[in-house]
Amino acid sequence: MYLNLGAPLAFFRVKARMLVGFIAMKYPIINFKFDQSLDQDVAWMFYNNQEFGGTHFWSERALVYHPVLQNMDRVKGPKKFLNQYIADFYSSHANELKLLGDDIVEGFQQVQDSYFSLVDKIFKGYPWPRKEFTGCFSIFDFCPRFLDWGGFQVSLFDKKEHQLYVIFHEMVHFIFYDYAQINFPDTLGQMDTDEGKFWDLAEVFNVVVQSLDDFKRLQGKVDSMGYPDHKSLILKGKNLWAKNPDVRQWILDMMA
Repeated sequence: MYLNLGAPLAFFRVKARMLVGFIAMKYPIINFKFDQSLDQDVAWMFYNNQEFGGTHFWSERALVYHPVLQNMDRVKGPKKFLNQYIADFYSSHANELKLLGDDIVEGFQQVQDSYFSLVDKIFKGYPWPRKEFTGCFSIFDFCPRFLDWGGFQVSLFDKKEHQLYVIFHEMVHFIFYDYAQINFPDTLGQMDTDEGKFWDLAEVFNVVVQSLDDFKRLQGKVDSMGYPDHKSLILKGKNLWAKNPDVRQWILDMMA
């Protein structure tokens, strides 16, 4: 059964547009919505690629919330089992999910102006690559981003602080990747954005800036940031930023 949760989208879209006129023109809009099909596709992807960057996504970000999915290894049709479970969960928890979605939107609204202003300061007025982005609620905690269509996922069941962290994190990815590809077309502009050195660079940059006091004041205390495999790069990135908080120079120094 597919549960049509399209009605809340209009509600979230209106709420997400409640900005001061100047802010609305200068900064992008995030349209929050439910997307059950995306949740099914992403969950299946992580079931088949369970560990990345030293993090075991399936056990830490799926089974923690949905232990019944441990049975997937023992059924004949694991994809069908997964899709049916997600469809049933959306159907049986519709009211709860909508309320959780409301809370995420309201939490972001409280800090969005300060957040966009902070990112604008870090990137020295570099324009956002899109006028609108899409934040998709998820019953998991995978939280991928999709550069090609400007979308990302945020978990409905996470703590408020980590939900804000994820929204901030994915949005910084969009502007950082665009900045890097435009300013370094012959190097970063030719690299894969989903793995390898460019992906490492983007993830480390996010940890560096989201560790700044200004970010911490907006997102609250987050227990851990970054991937275990990036520990040494994160230390290097923080030291370089402390010496010169300039995005272009930071990229050059990290790539040297």
